[in-house]
Amino acid sequence: MSDHSQTVVDQDATESESPRLGAFIHQWLIDEGIVSADATDCVLSSDAGYAPGPNYEKATSVPKANLLSLITNGLDIITKRNIFDSGEGGFELVCSACSHRFEGSDAWGDAVDEWYENRGSALLPCPRCGKSKLINEWEHDPAWGFANLGFQFWNWPQLSDEFIKGIGERLGHRVILVRCMV
Repeated sequence: MSDHSQTVVDQDATESESPRLGAFIHQWLIDEGIVSADATDCVLSSDAGYAPGPNYEKATSVPKANLLSLITNGLDIITKRNIFDSGEGGFELVCSACSHRFEGSDAWGDAVDEWYENRGSALLPCPRCGKSKLINEWEHDPAWGFANLGFQFWNWPQLSDEFIKGIGERLGHRVILVRCMV
């Protein structure tokens, strides 16, 4: 069995507000019994994360009987500039102006570098119609997230739409879900 993660990505949080918002959602998850308060070695993405709490099923569509017995089963709260992707190779971009679907290119890689290094505009033009958008405004299939705040759940069963929506409502921001296989 390979490991996987689901990350609820806040598309609007600034770098300066991400630590405060991450702590706010973490406290809500603790209060609901969805995750523990104490950091342990239960994630792959950093040194410590937060293990599932007794009510973790509140966040999921379907319970997973063995989640609590897994070594890697926690929440990592990422509060810095990050690129969240599927971990898979290919992907398509979809232009909202002309509906053209195309794969990433050298221009895509350059825009990603600009975004990650916080330099330049990180604009990417559609190869068909030429309309440019910031890379975090493009529709990606599978989803990618370019953000300063993410809630990465390791090896959890599918997160429910209601739970994901609830995080976005509490943040007052747009959120997307990015799934990753490692």
